[in-house]
Amino acid sequence: MPVITPRLPYEVGDAVWLTSVYLLCTVVPMPVTGRLGDKYGQRPVFLTGLSIYVAALAIAAGSSHLWGLVLARAIQGVGSAIFLPQAFGMINRVFPQHKRGRAFAAWGVIGSIASLTGPVVGGAIIDAGGWRAGFIAQAVLGVVALCAAFAWVPRLPSSPAQIDLASVALSFAGLGSLIYGIQYGNVVAIVLGLCGVALIIWRGVSGRDHGFLPVGLFRDSNFALGTLGVAALGFTAASMFIPMMYWLQTVMEVSSARAGLLTAPMSIVALVLTPVAGVLSDKMRPKVLCVFGFGTMSIALLATYAVVRTGANPLWVALLAAVFGVGSAFTWAPNATTTMRSVPEEDSGAASGLYNTLRQVGSVLGVALVGAVLVSGDIAVSVRWAVLIPLAAMLIGAVSSFFLKSDR
Repeated sequence: MPVITPRLPYEVGDAVWLTSVYLLCTVVPMPVTGRLGDKYGQRPVFLTGLSIYVAALAIAAGSSHLWGLVLARAIQGVGSAIFLPQAFGMINRVFPQHKRGRAFAAWGVIGSIASLTGPVVGGAIIDAGGWRAGFIAQAVLGVVALCAAFAWVPRLPSSPAQIDLASVALSFAGLGSLIYGIQYGNVVAIVLGLCGVALIIWRGVSGRDHGFLPVGLFRDSNFALGTLGVAALGFTAASMFIPMMYWLQTVMEVSSARAGLLTAPMSIVALVLTPVAGVLSDKMRPKVLCVFGFGTMSIALLATYAVVRTGANPLWVALLAAVFGVGSAFTWAPNATTTMRSVPEEDSGAASGLYNTLRQVGSVLGVALVGAVLVSGDIAVSVRWAVLIPLAAMLIGAVSSFFLKSDR
């Protein structure tokens, strides 16, 4: 954003839409787009979403005004909302239960590699060729992904799911208001969003949506507890390093480059151990791995609070980031495996949409709450309280994982 905005005409405050519109357009449609995969087939819906995503990147590269770029980011978000639930749902359908842990782990490893290399490679491309080159490079990768998907993504049976237009409208209005309200601290939007979500649930429970959104899945304790766990994971993953970076750079006066290096061990350790966790989740009870993972992350965050409170050597951050990475590696894939285990094939896409929606809502809520605490007073004091917020989320995740049921 700092590279793009000086080069395009814009007004102060408009630039924030580059990030917020993408998030809104990714999260809000997911419950709907997940069900589309069940009805029309996950392969064609996946290819459609990925095509929209790639086209949006090309539009972004050619934008000459900030609002043109915002529109491209909105289209990009819609593309993401269409293809992401299909990818998750296809993993659950294609792989047998005894191999699903490894499959979800591989999915997580690819995401970790992207998060590690993306900022570095993207920054180098932008430095060399400008911000447009960054979008062009992503579009080229997207075309490669499209070709691979055409060649290898299997055709799977569709189901006679119905598209209830009233539920679609409520889903968009309710989730849109809720996410917008959380992002911008708008209480009215949050209340309206919660009312919309409540209406969606009521329509699902009463059968008025003809099974469009399978809220009955939450009667399965593993699905209910697993989605609570992934919301806690999304909450913490998005928010935990915000207070740490503030503390390192503002209180301890560490450079931004060094601060980034101190937090890097988390991603590196998680990248190495995630495949191990995937294999173990196929051989033992995923519940045990989830409890261990959430517990380890809770310990790491509690120790981080002690470091921040006492003003200890910043090098402790690197060690604790590595410990957090251990817990993270042993949580994501086992949680996904357990949550999706009992989902019927005909509801796989809708369940994936709900699962990923709750993860993203957790992320938005985490960033909003931690951000609000950080600006509430003296930064040295606020940072301490801000560290405790993701710790609370991890404790909730640990408790929910303890009550997961296992067939092993």
